[in-house]
Amino acid sequence: MSLVEMMVVVALVAMCTLWGIHSWRSYQQALTLEQHAQQLRMSLYGTQAEANHYNRSAVLWAVEGRAGCVGTGTRPADCHHATGKILTLTDPDIELLDFTNKSMGFYGLRNAAMAGHLTLKNSAGSLRVVLSARGRLRICSETQPLLGIGVCQ
Repeated sequence: MSLVEMMVVVALVAMCTLWGIHSWRSYQQALTLEQHAQQLRMSLYGTQAEANHYNRSAVLWAVEGRAGCVGTGTRPADCHHATGKILTLTDPDIELLDFTNKSMGFYGLRNAAMAGHLTLKNSAGSLRVVLSARGRLRICSETQPLLGIGVCQ
């Protein structure tokens, strides 16, 4: 093997390695976003079950931004002063981007709910957790399909 051939092989291996590292990081970011959206959805399911079990209302609030939080009860100025049942985003790369402007929450009677959505975003994309009026919680992607999660319609 000549020196030129060896340099071509090294360049090809370096390009494949860089492509693999980039793909792995993108996958990790998408997976982190999906896990946080699932965690938020499961937390909201718990709040919904509690509201239904005790037949009482649970109005949601959200503090938007990085390290944002979602909870029930009285809305605090920031997440550090929040009391009660709250879910705080632990990953600094995940941002709570959007919260429905109107009231959003659960009502104990027949699992009814005030419809709305929450949006989580990072460099991989953005996922929306949607609450329907019948109390159904689902996750959809805002721009392109992400890890098997379909685009919002």
